[in-house]
Amino acid sequence: MRAPVVIAIIAAVAVAIVVGTVLVFTPLFRVGGPLEPVESEGGLPGYNQTVVSVADVRLLADIADTNEKRSLGLGVRGNMTEGEGMLFLLEKSSKQPFWMNGMKFPIDIIWIDSDKTVVHVEHSLEPCPSPIDCPNYYPDAEALYVLETVAGFAEKHGVADGTKVQFELN
Repeated sequence: MRAPVVIAIIAAVAVAIVVGTVLVFTPLFRVGGPLEPVESEGGLPGYNQTVVSVADVRLLADIADTNEKRSLGLGVRGNMTEGEGMLFLLEKSSKQPFWMNGMKFPIDIIWIDSDKTVVHVEHSLEPCPSPIDCPNYYPDAEALYVLETVAGFAEKHGVADGTKVQFELN
């Protein structure tokens, strides 16, 4: 008689531990839907980071908030995962062009207005072959922020004009 009671108690405790773990850690990976995990480590030294929620995914974005960081952009990275990005803070809303000079891998560029709504997306841009053969990419509307992600990110997650984006800045 005692063995079945002990087994039932052990099973109940095991279930409680699993359920508790799921409830405790789920907020770290999901916000309002089936979001993919955010990179929990990484980021560039000397950069602040923020979590950017866009479409069905959250990513850890380095913040390019100075002229030097905006100028270097992702050219300082050798690669990037789908859970990472770079968020550029522009000085004012404008149709700021971006280019792929110094890049080492293809990316998507996503322009975002002051209401945190996507206003333009450039898909799967390849690095420039040389500084003199490097086109500028312009948004269709003024933007205050620009998010750079790995190539294919926008298409995979349905990021298009009108998509809402969420992030906080300190």
